[in-house]
Amino acid sequence: MKRIGRVSLYILLGSFIFIQFLRTEKNVSDEVSPFDFLEVNADMPDMLQASFKTSCYDCHSNNTNYPWYAHLAPFSWIIDQHIRNGKSEMNFAGYGTLDDRHKIGLLDEICEAVSDSTMPPQNYLMLHRDAILSPEDITAICEWTETEALGIIRKK
Repeated sequence: MKRIGRVSLYILLGSFIFIQFLRTEKNVSDEVSPFDFLEVNADMPDMLQASFKTSCYDCHSNNTNYPWYAHLAPFSWIIDQHIRNGKSEMNFAGYGTLDDRHKIGLLDEICEAVSDSTMPPQNYLMLHRDAILSPEDITAICEWTETEALGIIRKK
């Protein structure tokens, strides 16, 4: 019986080592797009820029700040899937290429997502405590996005 347990442990350990060679492509870019949300809105207050960077950009941009455990499978696979899903919903890297209607819609979605606490998601916040948005942060984000959206409407 001990032999079966030992063999099972070796198989499990060997499998864990083997899956470490099945790497995902990292979401890291050396350059910042001129169409990036924070580049287009460079006049945004520093506090808001920091909130977006800390709470949104890991999954919704082309430049993720990876934690140490993101280099271990199967965690790397889960994180990669979260990033793919996040970028498919909203990728801040292409904000400047959107037409005004889509920019307004995106700004509205940002306020709605942070207000109803769907963003950042709870499973992200469990390991990234610095990404938690305070009520003041949420108010500031919503006020800024509403002002920006109104500015776009008035510009038409």
